[in-house]
Amino acid sequence: MSFDLVPAELLASALIAVLLAVPLSFVLAAAAIAGPRRTWNRAGLGMGLGLLLGVIAAAAGAMALAPGQGASLSGLVLLLGLLCAIAAGVLVIVLKDGTGLSAAVGIVACVLIGLGEPGQTLPAMFGLSSSFLVVFAGVVVEAVALVLLVGALVALAGRVWALQIGVAAAGIVGGVLIAVATVLFLLHEVLGGPVPQLPQVVTLVATLAALVIGSVVGGVLISVRSRRQVAPADAAR
Repeated sequence: MSFDLVPAELLASALIAVLLAVPLSFVLAAAAIAGPRRTWNRAGLGMGLGLLLGVIAAAAGAMALAPGQGASLSGLVLLLGLLCAIAAGVLVIVLKDGTGLSAAVGIVACVLIGLGEPGQTLPAMFGLSSSFLVVFAGVVVEAVALVLLVGALVALAGRVWALQIGVAAAGIVGGVLIAVATVLFLLHEVLGGPVPQLPQVVTLVATLAALVIGSVVGGVLISVRSRRQVAPADAAR
């Protein structure tokens, strides 16, 4: 491992980090809004703390003699967090207002995903460069991108109820696909042979499509609900 800083490699690592962050941000946002509105900040704090610890652990792994030795553990942590996030996304759709249980599931999901994701970013970064500076920069860029994207999504979802359904749908789809990719990675670590990989572009496109479809469905539900509320009032007149 070297400490060389090649601008082309640094730019490539930053672009890949952002690409990895986009679908995962919907998963984290869906988990964050699973509880009552007053708990959303707690989920964000849990995500931030998890990412901080995850980045530190990833840096330690990158400096180790065998950088991939912690990848299986981080993969298991990430997979558990994704399962919690998928459950949280379902609760967002099923429950009109979050509960204490849904808030707890969402917070746990944010913490676990924050802990596990940086370690899973290392293999992608090591595929680009053997420089510690480039690899670590990619991990940090992804963490920062996640914080910014999740914050923006949660803020928008707080203003538009239909977008909450869209974010939840995108979180479920993205969570399932990322979980599949994580399972394939773990199988590769265990078996050591060639294992089919899920292209990142597929996850990104499917997540964005779920966001659009879910938001449209949420808008339709709001319209139907509004009409049902107006109809009794008109009949009373």
